[in-house]
Amino acid sequence: MKPLYLFHGEDSYTAIQKALHWQSQFRQKYGDMNVETFEGADLTAEKFAEAVSTLPFLSDKKLIVIRNFFKDAEAEELKKVSEKLDHIDENCIVVFAETQKADARTALFKNIKKTGEIKDFPLMDKPQLADWITAEIARLNAPISRSQINILADTVGPNLWQMKQEIEKIALFCAAANSATDNSTNNPAASPTDKEIENLISPNLQTSIFRLTDQLAQKNRRDALKTLKTLIESGENLIPIMFMIVRQFRILIQIQSCAQKGLGTPAIIKKIKLHPFVVSSGLKQAGNFSPEKLKEIYDKLLKIDIGTKNSKIKITVNDATELRLA
Repeated sequence: MKPLYLFHGEDSYTAIQKALHWQSQFRQKYGDMNVETFEGADLTAEKFAEAVSTLPFLSDKKLIVIRNFFKDAEAEELKKVSEKLDHIDENCIVVFAETQKADARTALFKNIKKTGEIKDFPLMDKPQLADWITAEIARLNAPISRSQINILADTVGPNLWQMKQEIEKIALFCAAANSATDNSTNNPAASPTDKEIENLISPNLQTSIFRLTDQLAQKNRRDALKTLKTLIESGENLIPIMFMIVRQFRILIQIQSCAQKGLGTPAIIKKIKLHPFVVSSGLKQAGNFSPEKLKEIYDKLLKIDIGTKNSKIKITVNDATELRLA
């Protein structure tokens, strides 16, 4: 093994779980005394130097895991720690684990890349996400169908932190429903309906914006208003919702423009610097609009966005609910 690692990426859940798995494996093999953990905000260069130079206790290996150092440490501390990487004892393994992408411009990032290994965890695509959900519901014995797995994937998206919470919520619902029935005959756990799944899970803003855009493309006003209403009732503020809708149509204009110039998906991803999942979904959505229609909608959305911010426009999502921003 190399002495130095960085786990980071858009899929921060998997990055952190990887570090936790290493901690568990090291404890089993080398004992608790040879696993040391730090929170990035609390770590100083002096503490780092002491930890990495201390020999393992009655063992030949030691693991140090530092969580969110790139995210929470001061720039000066990042620089100081970077200068002490050469002092890591040969029997010591250091893992930096981040809940967001680390800044590749820092000296610490560059030095880890030079002497260690950087593991970047990208967001899962939909098939990978469906497989992950399948494994998780099997682990928690939550009997949901393949179509309900797709509902979860489409509604929550690739944020595994939220997805884990939603699956645990569904598992508790299934367990409660099953305990309310007669289990004397060892019947299988009761399966929730699609409607119950939809009512249980909280919508993810980004994936809801994707769905709302699809509904607008299909001129499905009723469902578009329903999606907007669900977002607002889940606690989302109207200003970030409008920002995300405007952003989504701006992305569609960019994607459509690139496609019309003959660029393929990899080239579009490289040019506009967005996740492959966003680009592939955007290509499908952009195909539902003419360039003129996209620009017309985008211009109208900009006016609505500005109007809601200065209270000149009010938005009503049903006959009983009128939303006005102060």
